[in-house]
Amino acid sequence: MSECQYIGPEQTRAPFKYCGVRALEGKVYCADHYYVVYKKGSSNLKNNTKAIEAEIAELKRLQEIEEIENV
Repeated sequence: MSECQYIGPEQTRAPFKYCGVRALEGKVYCADHYYVVYKKGSSNLKNNTKAIEAEIAELKRLQEIEEIENV
């Protein structure tokens, strides 16, 4: 599992500190930061928000299944 690589806009100088929370499976951001990053870049915010929320829910569901299978 990888860690969230979000550094945030408040960090303007190196060394940068990553979020560090567990990233969504196959992504470089945690659920909160994945939403922030991809919501900002949307020209069609309302539709994009629903798509992002659906994708995050599916990724979380898959992570839960993986955790159950690994117990």
